[in-house]
Amino acid sequence: MIICWYCYWGWPRAVRDLYDEAVRDLGGDDFALEFGPAHVVWADENFDTASIDGCLERCAAGDARFTPAELAVVRHSLERLRELPEAVRCPAPADYDGVHPENYPPPARMEMVKP
Repeated sequence: MIICWYCYWGWPRAVRDLYDEAVRDLGGDDFALEFGPAHVVWADENFDTASIDGCLERCAAGDARFTPAELAVVRHSLERLRELPEAVRCPAPADYDGVHPENYPPPARMEMVKP
């Protein structure tokens, strides 16, 4: 059974803060983040640059399920996330075995938070 590294350790504090800010800007509803054009990043926990860029392209294409204001918040969350160094966004070890997250801790002094 594969165990998600982020599910075990949580998200880097800086990433979680951006997500929480976007949820506040959306009036407390995370639907646009979790099920909209940025779901690959926010719901699937893919914080790498390529995933962020792909989601920004989907935001630019629009999504009729969401208002322009909601899409603007989602886009802004992605833009701010992309500004963080990838080492901060993606602390999961490249050699993680997918089974024993306890053996692959986050970098020292990186605060991880669970939802």
